[in-house]
Amino acid sequence: MAGALKNKNLWSDPVYMDLTGGKIEARINLKQGPSRGLKPHFHPHFELLYITRGTRKLELNGRQYSADAGDLMIFRPGDAHIEFAGTDTVSYFVFRFKPEELAEAGIEFPRIEKVGPVISLPRKEMFYDMFNSMIEEFENPGEGSELILGAYLVEFVIKLRRAINEMLKNQISEGVDSVQLRVSRAMDLMEKNLTGSLDLEKIAGSAFMSVSHFSHTFKEKTGESPKHFLIRGRIEMAKRLLETTDKTAMRIAEELGYESPYFFYRQFRRKTGMTANKYRMTHRKKVHME
Repeated sequence: MAGALKNKNLWSDPVYMDLTGGKIEARINLKQGPSRGLKPHFHPHFELLYITRGTRKLELNGRQYSADAGDLMIFRPGDAHIEFAGTDTVSYFVFRFKPEELAEAGIEFPRIEKVGPVISLPRKEMFYDMFNSMIEEFENPGEGSELILGAYLVEFVIKLRRAINEMLKNQISEGVDSVQLRVSRAMDLMEKNLTGSLDLEKIAGSAFMSVSHFSHTFKEKTGESPKHFLIRGRIEMAKRLLETTDKTAMRIAEELGYESPYFFYRQFRRKTGMTANKYRMTHRKKVHME
């Protein structure tokens, strides 16, 4: 469940937090506090929380969401968010992994814009058992544990994609309004034109809406503005190019349609917590170490 937030000052200067040291953890009866005084933070990695007991809330992109037992909270790299109490205590599994782990496995994380950052998973027992297996392997490593954990990651992402597709099909069969479908098609168009000069007027036109109506509807349905959706898509593409090519940051900025490379540099650092060159060096160093 989502609701609009009034205090926009909370969303200035989010804190960069790299928590990949704790790949898979279980938190039991964790005491929770209110959101008051908390600063938003973001990660360079994916962070997924599977709630097993209680309720945890979050603020993301100016909206508030609530996750109950059996729900999955999803934070993508760069998602500035605040987590706080829905109940006095909460129990959950937390699973963290880096974008490059997915790239090396040749799989993509599913799009969640159509379902939001909190997903009420079908087949809850299957996902619960999967998290239990992962944490057992992580806490009791043996020969080939890294390979097994890598296989669990692939299995998890594939089954999550299936679950999201199942949810979307159910929504369509139950009669999702035409506005949601038009926004979804506009998102597809935007993703296919991340490097182009597609302007907001054309995007809104593809959804048969005015620019102002489209911008309002898009944020209502996805939790973020069309502008932020495009920026995030471009930053993700820039990260892939930095990881897989030798193109300079200036060349990448040009290919992504930035008129000023310096604007791209600032935007990349704001979204990832590091410069483009440092991101590339860090990734290449990890590849060589492996």
